Amino acid sequence: MTLAAAVALGAVVGPAQVGARAIEMLVARYHHPIWTKCASVTFVAIGVSALWAGLPYIPVALAFYGAGIGLESIARGTLPLALFGPSCYAKLMGRLAMPSLIAQAAAPSVAALLLEHSGAQGMLAALASLALANLSLALLLGWLIMRRRSAVQIG
Repeated sequence: MTLAAAVALGAVVGPAQVGARAIEMLVARYHHPIWTKCASVTFVAIGVSALWAGLPYIPVALAFYGAGIGLESIARGTLPLALFGPSCYAKLMGRLAMPSLIAQAAAPSVAALLLEHSGAQGMLAALASLALANLSLALLLGWLIMRRRSAVQIG
C-alpha cells in the first residue's frame, strides 16, 4: 500500500466519528444511553473484525470503527449519568476513567509485544476478541437495565 493510500484510509476514521456523533445528537432523546453504548461497541467490533478477517472493504471497516469510537465518547459520559444520576457524578467518572487510562498507557507496549510475537493478524485477532467480549458485556448490561426498568414499571 502506498503512503497516500494509507493516509487516505486513516482519514476515514475522523469523519465517521463526527458523523456518528451528529446522528446521535438527533436521536439521543428517543432512547436510553445504553443503546448508544451497544451501538458503539457493535460498530467497533464490526470494524475490527472486518479488518482481521481481511475483507476487501477496508474503508467501510474503518468507517464502522470510527463511528463506534465517536459514539463511545458520548456513551462514556451519558450512560453513567443515566444509571447513577448527577450526585457524585464527577467522582464516579474519575473512578471509571482510571482503568481506561491505565489500558491506554499500556496499549503501545502490549501492541508492540503482540506485533512482535503474533504479527499483525495476531494483534487484530486479539483486538477483535476484546471487541466481541466488550459487545457481550454491553449487551448483558443492556438486558439487565431493561429488565430492571420492566420490573419497576410492573411493580
